[in-house]
Amino acid sequence: MNRPLVDRIPFAKIVTVLAIIFGIALGLCGLNGVLMAIIKSNEEFGAPLLVTTGIVEIGGMLLSGVCLVLTVIAWVILSAVGSFSRSGAEPQKLFDEESNTGSKDEL
Repeated sequence: MNRPLVDRIPFAKIVTVLAIIFGIALGLCGLNGVLMAIIKSNEEFGAPLLVTTGIVEIGGMLLSGVCLVLTVIAWVILSAVGSFSRSGAEPQKLFDEESNTGSKDEL
């Protein structure tokens, strides 16, 4: 039951969620840029809402990007450290050597 830390943390799921968030924020940033270009050419709509959402999108993109990089670095480091601590396939001992039914002196 004493599994290494790299096996207990679902790094693949974390990286997948962060990559999806990063992609969505990047796409919304591009969409926001297109809408800003349309609004600047047509002064009827108000731009403050798009500027506010743009700041939120850039913040989400930066935060998820930084977390994505840090998670991948932690995953690589913990995998490397965990591979050094793991030994090869060791046979499982069902009984301790001392718990045998006869002592070595009796034989």
